[in-house]
Amino acid sequence: MTRGIIILMITFLTSEAAAETVAELHEKELNAIDANNDGFLSKDEFNAFSDYAFQAMDEDKNGTLGLEEAKPFLDIKQFQNVDRNKDSFISRAEYDAQMDEDFNTADQDGNGQLD
Repeated sequence: MTRGIIILMITFLTSEAAAETVAELHEKELNAIDANNDGFLSKDEFNAFSDYAFQAMDEDKNGTLGLEEAKPFLDIKQFQNVDRNKDSFISRAEYDAQMDEDFNTADQDGNGQLD
């Protein structure tokens, strides 16, 4: 996976951009995430990539994202929005909750896949 794919997918961390982000994915990048090559991102494919992205950002492997780790991918406002308990770290639970919300926002027809 490339840094560009991570950056595009991490923009899901802003709910307003979730639907637009899928539309902006380049075909090559979509294909890298679309494990079964059906042209859609299923919830499972999205979750697998989300897991990969979190692990890639978590440079110190402590299970949280500090501002410095997230800075290449999120601006301060995005970071603060995901850091729901305001402890200056994004926990895995906070990250997963935001990614779930963003997937559901982008899945406008509720079919469990993004197209």
